[in-house]
Amino acid sequence: MVGQSDQDIFRLSGVEIARLIKSRKVSAVEVLAATFSRIDAVNKHCNAFVNLDTSGARTQAILADQIVADNAADTLPELHGVPFTVKDLVNTAGLRSTYGCRAFEDHIPHTDAIGVARMRQAGAILVGKTTTPEFAMKITTDSLLCGITRNPWDTRLTPGGSSGGAGVAVATGMGALAVSTDGGGSARIPAAVCGILGLKPTLGAIPHETWPFHFGNNSTISINTRTVPDLTAMFNAMAGSHSSDPWSRRQRRRVEVTPDPALALKGKKMLMIPAMCGNFADQEMLEPVEELLALLASSGLEIEVDGTEGIAFDFGIFTEMLTSNLAARFRLMTKEEQALLDPGLHPLLESTGYKSDGVKLQQGAIHRSQLYDRVEAIFSQYDFIVNPAVTARPPPADAVGAQRVIIGGDKLPLSRWWMHLAVANMTGHPAISIPCGFIDSSLPAGLNVMARWDSEQELLDLAGLVAMLKPWADKWPNL
Repeated sequence: MVGQSDQDIFRLSGVEIARLIKSRKVSAVEVLAATFSRIDAVNKHCNAFVNLDTSGARTQAILADQIVADNAADTLPELHGVPFTVKDLVNTAGLRSTYGCRAFEDHIPHTDAIGVARMRQAGAILVGKTTTPEFAMKITTDSLLCGITRNPWDTRLTPGGSSGGAGVAVATGMGALAVSTDGGGSARIPAAVCGILGLKPTLGAIPHETWPFHFGNNSTISINTRTVPDLTAMFNAMAGSHSSDPWSRRQRRRVEVTPDPALALKGKKMLMIPAMCGNFADQEMLEPVEELLALLASSGLEIEVDGTEGIAFDFGIFTEMLTSNLAARFRLMTKEEQALLDPGLHPLLESTGYKSDGVKLQQGAIHRSQLYDRVEAIFSQYDFIVNPAVTARPPPADAVGAQRVIIGGDKLPLSRWWMHLAVANMTGHPAISIPCGFIDSSLPAGLNVMARWDSEQELLDLAGLVAMLKPWADKWPNL
């Protein structure tokens, strides 16, 4: 085999790595060694991993190379030999799954989550678990169990959350493919501030059977990658019906990398809502978005700007739904386990979660249905709803207590950084964060895009067009 340097390998996409492995130009063992070498060099600066499966991954890489030796390239699965990571909120057989919580520090599941199992079936090799705040209940990524995860573009800042470790791993070349989750923007926020892609699929597109509330679900198994072909391959690997998730039980099409996305999108209508749900963005976050929209308009998309809040959304209902769900789970824990919970969770639970009653929760369900109707009304006229993925620069990684973001010179609650993203989680619509440039030439910015149910192909086409108009895949943080 023709050896490639670690420097070459960590910059490759997952699809490129698979092609090289299948053509015997590089071995799966070499790719894995380069990945762990990159993790060793970079992770100390960012803290993106909970644990690594060095032994198990090496065993799988050796097996992958043997399979290559014994079989024709065109018979091998699409992601054969490609390293991937999994957010520590998602179960992995034989590898610790802590959910960011000290009470589960030694928890080792017996089975993979369906999405993880399907990634393995597609030939990918699990290298480790990426960081999450406790039970994904923060929009920054830090926990008492694992410490603080930092933004690779500026380690003083947060990479967002709750899939912060996944975003950092992809952004720094510590694994091209990341399985994440998104219950309120958790895959899209790290994507935006780390300069990569983050797809929240349609509710049920990828089975999420480990979520304990099947019929009140707002969370999806999600995907973070650097390139559109990788995002396409991961979605195809994991999507599809499974009896364990009732939302997944419908027919859906495979997605593909469209050769001419401009042609595919010509005439599509896009509604830009700068102050989505009344959540206005700082001007420096709007500028790269507006520059990108001008390029998209010149490529044939029809773009309108809505000067109102666009969609009425009661963020308090979303918060109450999340905290009451969490409170119900905590009541099933022993007192010893509850004592190990992050003390910062208790005020949130006491203020909302434990005080919810049946009427409030039913009112929340009604509001969720009404929100869906409002979004569908927009999609009767437009193909995409777009806005800045986040409204301001990331807050400091070390901040504790009631964090603030600065928007228009004002210090505002951290919820104002991201709350508009939760609309897609409440309604189930697919959404993606696409890199759209930088602020001050140093911090990435992202465009959040929503589309109709099961319109992942259109979102990928749009990401593909942006990649042509304003490429980002060759831009790396300097660590």
